[in-house]
Amino acid sequence: MADQASPSLQVIVLGAGGGPQESNVTAFLVRSIEQDWRKGSIVAVDAGVHLSAITRLIEEATPSPTPSPPFTLTSGPFAGLRLPHSTASANAAHVTRSLVDTYLITHPHLDHISGFVINTAGLPGTRPKKLAALPSTIQAFKTHIFNNVIWPNLSDENNGAGLLTYLRLVEGGSPALGDGEGKGYLEVCDGLQVKTWSVSHGHCMEKHSHRGSSASNPSTRYGSHDASSYSYTPRRDTYGTPHIQPMSRAHSLVNQNSFTSGSSPRLSNEVERICVYDSSAYFIQEQTTRREILIFGDVEPDSVSLSPRNLHIWQEAAPKIATGSLSAIFIECSYDDSQSNDRLYGHLKPVFVIEELKALAAEVEVARKLRALESKKRKRVSISEEGRDRGRNSVPRKSAPTVEDPVSPKSLKPSMRATDVVMKTTDGTDTPHIATPTEELSLHDTNFGAMTLPPAATSSPRPLRGLKVVIIHVKENLSDGPAPGDVILKQLEEYEEEAQLGCEFVISKSGQSFYL
Repeated sequence: MADQASPSLQVIVLGAGGGPQESNVTAFLVRSIEQDWRKGSIVAVDAGVHLSAITRLIEEATPSPTPSPPFTLTSGPFAGLRLPHSTASANAAHVTRSLVDTYLITHPHLDHISGFVINTAGLPGTRPKKLAALPSTIQAFKTHIFNNVIWPNLSDENNGAGLLTYLRLVEGGSPALGDGEGKGYLEVCDGLQVKTWSVSHGHCMEKHSHRGSSASNPSTRYGSHDASSYSYTPRRDTYGTPHIQPMSRAHSLVNQNSFTSGSSPRLSNEVERICVYDSSAYFIQEQTTRREILIFGDVEPDSVSLSPRNLHIWQEAAPKIATGSLSAIFIECSYDDSQSNDRLYGHLKPVFVIEELKALAAEVEVARKLRALESKKRKRVSISEEGRDRGRNSVPRKSAPTVEDPVSPKSLKPSMRATDVVMKTTDGTDTPHIATPTEELSLHDTNFGAMTLPPAATSSPRPLRGLKVVIIHVKENLSDGPAPGDVILKQLEEYEEEAQLGCEFVISKSGQSFYL
């Protein structure tokens, strides 16, 4: 587990909103603090805005009068950065041209890509920028953006200009890359490596099947599919864990303006013709300390999605939260709870954010229990080994067979394996715990019942304690009255008071810097 007192990652918020103000749409910079602003050490996550926001933040932090270059900023999100030029615009160009190496794009909607598209043509460097994304997103860039119609082909494919190169990511991580906690992660810039999963971002309002990840570029890993290959399964809340049952207020809000049985896409005969927009979520890991953050693109709740895919994200995140290596989740909440469900358009509101975090909390609880069992197992093995060592030093007797000796299976007690853990169910019967792939079964599908655990592993009233949940993509309403972010934060805190998840909610703002 990483040292909590020493942050490993910095996240700079360039754009925090979801529109309609084009000056503050989704964009982040992430860097490994250990790299100390070295060349190629920053990764951008989405770039609805980019160069203009970097220019503004540098300008706000530059002392007046401007020192003779080079000089080092002492305040703002770029504090500690040595700048080679006098003007903020020239220094922003330096950051974009020399420090930002890779752009992780969650999905190809304009509020997530427009800054990147416009900036790339004006800032050629000595090597092409890397545009990293799922294959379906890259195909959208090739077909609809860098096609010499909407914008010149700046890529190094199809006789393009060669200013950027496509990096097609494997969903769920490549099994051939990395080891241990870094298994499956791909290095995208100095000090940082990523793993991505697809998520659903609503369905197309037209009835057609040519879009969605399964239409043309199916993912090489589990999880990316549209409604045509989807069969509905019960919501996670049916697992029956007391602390994740829907709240009364949440229950009423979830059902407000919900689809009727006559118009529900799930029940319609046209369900096979409906496609789902793909978005993605990125686990970004610092290579030395293994500290991580999770950044979502636009995403809808599993409970209303035609292609629910959030659960496997939570299953991936749960063990990391249990060990403390994942300290922050950046997740959208575009609207407050007054927005009706049929007008969410593939986004979240507070009631659904809490619903998803409850699902995460349930997975974290189980991950902690499994860790406790594993720790107990290791302790027993250690005690057993000490006993054998003492036996070897005592009066010689007929030697017991060692592991290398040819013995009968009955003459040697097998060591305890995770897949052999036997648990007592509520009806008193013994049940073996069968290990299954996370993409096929939630950890909560296993009935732990009255399983005996160490005291520290019993259910916690604050399962997500220490986790920072940063709310992004808040849409402005451009009207008098409370700011939408303030309303959303108040509603989230009211839910948290009842749910006692233990996480801290923060509404992101452009110019914020998070050290994690």
